Amino acid sequence: MNELLNHAIMNLFIGFGLALINVIVCYFAPRIPRVISLTYWGLKPRVFILAYLIALIFQIATSPLFRSYLTSAYAELAWSPYQAIFNVLGVLMMDLIAMVWVGMRRGADLGRKQFDVVNNAAPDGLDGVGARMAITPESREEQAARTQAQAEAEAKAAAERKQRIDDRLRDSTDRDEQAPSAFLLHVVKTGPNCLAVGLAFCYTIIAF
Repeated sequence: MNELLNHAIMNLFIGFGLALINVIVCYFAPRIPRVISLTYWGLKPRVFILAYLIALIFQIATSPLFRSYLTSAYAELAWSPYQAIFNVLGVLMMDLIAMVWVGMRRGADLGRKQFDVVNNAAPDGLDGVGARMAITPESREEQAARTQAQAEAEAKAAAERKQRIDDRLRDSTDRDEQAPSAFLLHVVKTGPNCLAVGLAFCYTIIAF
């Protein structure tokens, strides 16, 4: 049981170490693809089978290198199928760590962008707030005086505007009342002349 566990842990870290070396090489040389990866080729059954076959060939090819006085080369070859499984699991573990790391970096980049936007917009907002809010008691009193003066000016302007409208309505009403009286006065003044003209016109018609 201990031997099974030892082989599992050792080959798990062998697969993890190979994938980690590939990640480090890709970090310093971005043009080199991260081929020791399952997610790079897609998490599909045939990808797992192909990765297991590659790991098995790797274990068979390196089995003579791990022989010792206590373990023969044939025993190492017998362990190869078992060891290849944990090589693949080690590569998969590195893929999961890389996915988590990429997600954390993407979240950090988004958070940094949002922080920059808020940081750039903060001075404008603070200027607007500083213009609306008084910081010292003297500035509060000055702003209150300005607000009161502005309200009084608006009330005075509204009263003057109302007064002008009332004056215009009063003038129009007076003209309407004076119009019939002026017409009657004109008729009274020109009445005798009109009567004389009418009599002369009737006399002329009778004479003809």
